[in-house]
Amino acid sequence: MKPFLRFASSLCVLGAGACAPTPRPEIMREVESARASAAVQEAAKTAPQAYADAELRRVHAEEAFRNDNVVSAQILSEQALAAYTRATVQARLARARASLPDEQARASKARAQQTELDAQQQRFLLEAETLETRLKVARDAEPLPVSAPASAEREAARAAAVKALLTQAKLLCLSARLLEPNRESVSPLLAKVSDLSGKLAAPPAPIDDAVAVRSGCLKELTLARRPATQKNPAAGVTDALLAELSASNLLPFRDDRGVVITMRALFDSRDQLNVVASTELDTLGKVAKAHPQFPLLLVVHGAKGNASTRDAAQAAAVAEALRKSGAPNVSAEAAGAALPVLDPARPGASERNARVEVVFVAPSSS
Repeated sequence: MKPFLRFASSLCVLGAGACAPTPRPEIMREVESARASAAVQEAAKTAPQAYADAELRRVHAEEAFRNDNVVSAQILSEQALAAYTRATVQARLARARASLPDEQARASKARAQQTELDAQQQRFLLEAETLETRLKVARDAEPLPVSAPASAEREAARAAAVKALLTQAKLLCLSARLLEPNRESVSPLLAKVSDLSGKLAAPPAPIDDAVAVRSGCLKELTLARRPATQKNPAAGVTDALLAELSASNLLPFRDDRGVVITMRALFDSRDQLNVVASTELDTLGKVAKAHPQFPLLLVVHGAKGNASTRDAAQAAAVAEALRKSGAPNVSAEAAGAALPVLDPARPGASERNARVEVVFVAPSSS
C-alpha cells in the first residue's frame, strides 16, 4: 500500500501544478479600470453605440480568456480599450455640438457689442475733432494784439520771427494744396505770404499779419483734411505710417504737416546724391508708393540766407529720386535759412541747419 500512496500523492502534486489559474493580462486590468472611469460612464449615456461596441469587445476578450486563448484575449482587450477611448471622444464631441448654438449666440452678441463700441468711438472722435476745429476758429476770431513800434534790436528779432512764420505758413498752405489741389482759398493766402515777405526789407516787421496768415494756412490744412477724417475718424493712418518709418530706423517725427523725415549730407562734392542718401530715398519712395494717400512735400533748408539756385537744384534732384522709387505725388520747396534748428551764431550750426525734410503730408486728423 505504501508505494501506491506515494504514487497517488505524486499525481496530486503534479495535478495541482497543472491546474494553477493563468494570470490575467495587464491590458485586461486596464480595460476594467477604463470601464469604471467617470468619462466612460458618461459616454455610455451620450455615445451609447460606441460604448456598446467597446463592451462587446470586452465580453469577447473575457470569453477568450476563459477559454485559455490568452493571445486573443490580449488583442480583444486592446481593441476594447481603444473603443472605450473612442466612446469618450465621441461623447465630448456630442457635448461640444450641443453647446455650439449657445457659443455662437454669445459670439454673435459679443460682435454686436464690439460693433456698437466701435461706432461710439468713431462718434466721439468726430465730435472731438469738431470741437477742436471750433476752438481753433474761436481763437482765430479773437482780435490779435497790435504790436507797437520797438527798438532796432527788437525789430530785427521780429523780422526773423516774421520770416519763420511766413515760411511755416507757406509750407502749411502747400500741404493743404497737395491734399486738395483745387482748394481756391489757398491761393490768396500764398499771395499774402509773398506780399508780407516783400515788406521785410524795411521796418516795422509785419509780425501781426504774419501770425494771422500762418493761422489761416493751418486752418486751410485742417479743412482739407476734414472729409477724410469724417469718413473714417478712427483710421489712425498717420500713427501706422509713423510706426512703419520708425521700424526702418529713419527717426520720423510729427508736426502740423504730417510725418517728417530729416536728412543731412545728401550730396557729394559734385552735388550728386551719395550712396547712403540714394538708399534712404529709395526706401522713402517705396513707402510713399505703398501709401499713396500721403503726398510728399520736400523741403530743402539752407545754412544761411535766402533760398539759392543750388538749393532749388538739390530739391529737384531729391524729388526726382523719390519719383523714380515710386512716390506718386511729390512737391519740392527751397526754404532758405528761415527755420534754423540751432542759432546760426553757434559753432557747428551750419551743419545742423542745412537739411532736407521729406514730409508725408497727413491726409486726415486721425
